[in-house]
Amino acid sequence: MIKKLILSLVILAFGLTATMASDGALTGKVVAIDGNQVKIEAAGELPSWARKGGHLRAVNEAGKLVLRGAKITGSEGPVIILTTTKANELKVGETFTLGKGKASAGC
Repeated sequence: MIKKLILSLVILAFGLTATMASDGALTGKVVAIDGNQVKIEAAGELPSWARKGGHLRAVNEAGKLVLRGAKITGSEGPVIILTTTKANELKVGETFTLGKGKASAGC
């Protein structure tokens, strides 16, 4: 019973990762937080959705959805600048898998 549960969780985690990878997902690390503004440094080139006016979602290493629909307000090289009401729940140094979000998801 426990083996089936663990196997199901592993499959779910890989499914979520695969889904985000198909949307041009990338890894990012929080480098600064100022009020509702968060700066996340991306590992690699930014995909087309990671530009000003877009939205993103972030999943932590445990597979938990942390941000959804966070508004991208700009970018500086590999750094994505976003605005979210959940900024106080994030910590500098945390690493996330980033993917394209939807405006209607709210955050």
